[in-house]
Amino acid sequence: MNFSNNVLPLFVSGEESAIAKLSDPTLIKLSIGNPPDEGFPIERIRAISERLLKDDPYSMLSYSTPGGRADLKAAVKTFLNRRFKTVNDDDVITITGGGQQAISLAAQLFCNDGDTILCESPTFMAALDTLRSMSAKLVGVNMEDDGIDLQDLEEKMQMEPKPKMLYIISDFQNPTGICLSEHKRKAICELAYKYDIPVLEDNPYYELRFEGEFIPFVKCFDTHGMVALTSSMSKIVAPGMRVGYVVAPGKMGEGFSLLKGSADLHGSTWAQRVCCELLNEGLEDELVSLRELYGHRGRLMYERLGRYCHPSVKFTKPQGGMFIWVTLPDGCDMPAFVDELMDNKVVVVSGDQFFAENGENSTSFRLSYSLANDEQIDRSCSIIGELTHKYCR
Repeated sequence: MNFSNNVLPLFVSGEESAIAKLSDPTLIKLSIGNPPDEGFPIERIRAISERLLKDDPYSMLSYSTPGGRADLKAAVKTFLNRRFKTVNDDDVITITGGGQQAISLAAQLFCNDGDTILCESPTFMAALDTLRSMSAKLVGVNMEDDGIDLQDLEEKMQMEPKPKMLYIISDFQNPTGICLSEHKRKAICELAYKYDIPVLEDNPYYELRFEGEFIPFVKCFDTHGMVALTSSMSKIVAPGMRVGYVVAPGKMGEGFSLLKGSADLHGSTWAQRVCCELLNEGLEDELVSLRELYGHRGRLMYERLGRYCHPSVKFTKPQGGMFIWVTLPDGCDMPAFVDELMDNKVVVVSGDQFFAENGENSTSFRLSYSLANDEQIDRSCSIIGELTHKYCR
């Protein structure tokens, strides 16, 4: 049996899968960037579902439309525009199966087999898998403390053959936790127009800001129709509902909608109806609680890393989202470090998995504080810190 070249990079050969490794209940799983169970609005979801099944069952159980229900799209528009003008009148909103599907649709929309896609270096490893599975050639762009390196980006936008898309995560980036500065958001829009390279702005963590002021989306600064914005309900309601959306201008937006219909006809009608009701009723109380939860855990992990780690270790300071990016000095044996953490029941994600190229040289790893309680954060950071003193000499 022969498999396509698209799927071969996704197979793990000769190794126990990561999922199997995480089945041990004694592990402290700082590798998983999932919302915690206590963050789900379970009672509201139950009440809305029961009400709709009683009063309007066919709206829950019938087919929807390929681009998503009109009422949900209207609710998404209102939600996104409540701080800054994000969705314009000529934009098309497509409801997707989580934000991940939008990444796949974008690659289909802009790229043929073998075309180049620019992405941050490092970036979301599941996005890398998706784009690789669609035969894209991935080229990483360097990151700075306030987001993507604009000089490196412009140089790579001039590559031959010409890149067909730029993929970025603008707020509390996965894996680094970095937030893209406002001046860079504007500059990215201008560069996209200058070199005619569309941008997919992935922003699932935007509402999880617990320090600082909200910054307008990259899309808010797009005056030439070059930016598509994708986000989802996964991080603020529940990931299992698989409700995401992509907002894109004009013909680009129509393309997303057409591809969505060809992929799976439409998403879950039940999930769309429930999310629509939640948005219309308002999620601000839940969002405040989520920010407090993530803020407490993020600050605690940052403080404990500073307390326990070797002075030469660097780590990002979270202002929102779920992640801290930890970097050991050059020359440290990262595979051995990660393996020894596992032996001590602490699971992290090695940095090499987040790079489109040259990841094997990484001395970084990603931590997620989303699922860890206070005792687990203190204990795991103590173990991490002790090992940094062993490896950083």
